[in-house]
Amino acid sequence: MGKIIISQNAIAKIAGLSAMESYGVVGLVPYRFKDKIRYLLDKKAVDKGVDVKVDGRNIEIDLYVIIQGGTKVSEIAKTIISQVSYRVKSLTGIENVEVNVIVKGVKREE
Repeated sequence: MGKIIISQNAIAKIAGLSAMESYGVVGLVPYRFKDKIRYLLDKKAVDKGVDVKVDGRNIEIDLYVIIQGGTKVSEIAKTIISQVSYRVKSLTGIENVEVNVIVKGVKREE
């Protein structure tokens, strides 16, 4: 039987889409300077603000998010972690998924 290889880019897109669907998330922000330039050209990229590390059967995902003001940061972060972890596990079949949420900003309520 052959191998199934899931790229880090594919995992990043799954994680980015899942994070953006979470309540209270306004957006994702690039975490490295070189990514800021890349995403200026591709504003619809769903993997900006997502850093994926794969080590064998373990995945670590860092999400750099902006959240909506007036919401409880810890609750939003827990929701993001739960939703992204569930989606990545169910779509990849990999059970060891660690999700970290780094809040880079809060959008003011209007």
